[in-house]
Amino acid sequence: MKTKNLLILGLILVITAAGCKKKTPDPGPTYYYANAQVSGVNKAFKTTSSFSKFCIMTGVCNTFYADPEIQHFNVLSLGFPLTVKAGLTYTNDSSYTQIMYIDGNGKYYYSSSGDSLSINVTKWEGHGGTGAGTFSGKLRLQGSNDSIYIKNGTFSSPIWFVVGK
Repeated sequence: MKTKNLLILGLILVITAAGCKKKTPDPGPTYYYANAQVSGVNKAFKTTSSFSKFCIMTGVCNTFYADPEIQHFNVLSLGFPLTVKAGLTYTNDSSYTQIMYIDGNGKYYYSSSGDSLSINVTKWEGHGGTGAGTFSGKLRLQGSNDSIYIKNGTFSSPIWFVVGK
C-alpha cells in the first residue's frame, strides 16, 4: 500500500510539473525620456507629460523635465505639426516645429526661423501609442543674440491627444 501511495504521489508530481508552464518575465515599466548634448554637455530628461495638441493648439508638443519635481529649470520641449508622421523630418521651415530649453539658471532658449533645427520622427503610433525620434538645432537665448547648440538628441514619449474633425 505504501509503495502504491508513493507511486500515485510521484505520478501527481510529474503531472503537476508537466502542467506548469514557465512564466515569461514581465517586460517591466516603459521609461520615457529625452536625452541630448546641450552645449557639449550630456543631459537627461524624464517626461512627466505626453505628446498632446494642447500646448500648441494646431501642433503637438511635449515637455521633458530633468527633475519632475522642479519644473522651471532644466526643461526641454519639442513641438511639431499635428499632422506628424513617422519617417519625416521637421525643420524650422515646418509649421509649429520648435525646440525650447530652459537651463539650470532659468535662461530660456528657443529655436528661431533661419536657424538650424531638425526633429526626425522615427515612431508615431497615434493616440495611446508612443512617439520617438531624434532632434538637434541651434537655440537662441531669449532677448539676446547668444545661442546654444543641441546635438544627438533622442526622445521617446507616450502620445495623448484626440484629433477631431
